[in-house]
Amino acid sequence: MKELQKFVRENEKTIAEHAPKGWKYMGTYCYVHGFGPSHIALIWEISNYSDLDTLYEHDDQVFWKIFEQKMELLAPDPTPGWLLRKIGETRITEAEEKSVD
Repeated sequence: MKELQKFVRENEKTIAEHAPKGWKYMGTYCYVHGFGPSHIALIWEISNYSDLDTLYEHDDQVFWKIFEQKMELLAPDPTPGWLLRKIGETRITEAEEKSVD
């Protein structure tokens, strides 16, 4: 974790500068005191769902090299992925109540 911390500190500016179009790097965070599903969380902001496709089309070699180096420092455990949206911008759907006869 100390090696990962050092790597992130040294490369955060480069990660942000070489992010895919539509992606904003918000930082790499560490879960503390055992609160969290894994050791770290990489936080990105995107504007719309089509930005997800730009990651797959992103051909910036600096970005991918740093990404691969960072992955080598992470624990091999699978980490969950979350897609979040502000509650005020989220479409809420609820099932209709069915009457009981």
